[in-house]
Amino acid sequence: MAGISFFEHKGKKILYEDYSESTPAQLPGLLAEAKKIITSRPKGSVLALVNISKTKYDRAAVAAMKDFVKDNTPYIKASAIIGMEGITEVVFKGVVAFTGRKNLVVFNDEEKAKDYLAALE
Repeated sequence: MAGISFFEHKGKKILYEDYSESTPAQLPGLLAEAKKIITSRPKGSVLALVNISKTKYDRAAVAAMKDFVKDNTPYIKASAIIGMEGITEVVFKGVVAFTGRKNLVVFNDEEKAKDYLAALE
């Protein structure tokens, strides 16, 4: 179920951005919720696990995601992305190219993604 929340993994606080199975109509609200949380944290401090499995996109949703990622860049220490398949990979590559973010890593396994984030200093 889509939503934004924190959880702990190996002593690290990680923001779980669950956009799984979201529709283009749902994404703006979820992105706004995540942005509010992220921008309330110290710069360079947020560890984010982002689930984009079976997310649906349209042109407006992709534009909203680009703006979201760009605006939150100063606050993110690292992001681990899970659930990339099909068109999602194309969208992701476009967002990364647009924002220039270097701290986005893709994983096929959620536990490995959590472990990666928890291991960061």
